[in-house]
Amino acid sequence: MKNRHDLFLGISAVLIVLFLAVPVFGQYREYYIIGKVVDTQKNPLEGVEVNLRDAESSRSFTMKTKKDGGFKFAGLPRGDYKVVFKKAGYAVKEDQWKFLTPQDKMEKVEIPTVVMATEELVQQVERLKEAEAGVKAGSEKIRLGDFDGALADLKAVLDKNPQDPNALYLSGMAYLRKTMLAEATAAFLKVTELSPKFAAAFYQLGVCYQRQGQPEKALVEYEKSIALDAGNPDLLYNGGLILFGLNRIDEAMAYFEKALALRPDDPAYLEMAGRCYINKADFPKAIDYLEKAKAGTTDPDRIKFLADLIDTLKAQIKK
Repeated sequence: MKNRHDLFLGISAVLIVLFLAVPVFGQYREYYIIGKVVDTQKNPLEGVEVNLRDAESSRSFTMKTKKDGGFKFAGLPRGDYKVVFKKAGYAVKEDQWKFLTPQDKMEKVEIPTVVMATEELVQQVERLKEAEAGVKAGSEKIRLGDFDGALADLKAVLDKNPQDPNALYLSGMAYLRKTMLAEATAAFLKVTELSPKFAAAFYQLGVCYQRQGQPEKALVEYEKSIALDAGNPDLLYNGGLILFGLNRIDEAMAYFEKALALRPDDPAYLEMAGRCYINKADFPKAIDYLEKAKAGTTDPDRIKFLADLIDTLKAQIKK
């Protein structure tokens, strides 16, 4: 028969074995987390506070990034973590890390590089988004013919940034549609100063000058626009009209021919090319262009006008 001492030792041994067999989950250190924080220019950010809080247990872990922007959490217990990155002057960034699977040994996890933007940059992006929304709304109202509504939307953008070229350009278009030529001219002129490669702004500025009876100034703006966008046939046509009106026929003909090279069947272009040849007294060539213009015209009055003009030229040739 065993004595009490032996019995106690036996029970103790069993308890020890059982205790060792029961996993102590709270003591596990199952994950080795590494990562890096950089700015929007991909420069490492030192001193970023990285705070982790487990959603279930409310355990928290905090550290700061090193000079190379790196951070690590060695022996992190498994959990569902809300992660917050903080640094003075930078917008707070949040993430969620789910490390829920039990690990027999420590699992190494590399977090994708975290990019933090300065508060100033974030504010600038927000302003750009607001401006974009205002410009889009203004553009849609111009399309629908609500020019006053468009100007109100665009004014809200320009109050925050008076040098927004898109808002200025659309304001110019709204003013032009309202026949407020002085206001339209001022808006387009400012756009050309802010964005010297904005071909459409020079074109519309030329339209404003042309409607105000200043053909020479209009032509200067058209030529600037052509230099930036030689593939716009309407621009070439408008420039040709001014040259024709100034009796610079050869130059006008060159513009109309360039426009026709881009849009060969346009009846307005064909008619003006024909008129140039009338001025040059080349009636057969003029008739050829005018016949093509008449064939592409749908307006009955215009068709009759062209037919009468062609008959007159043919009569001149017979003399």
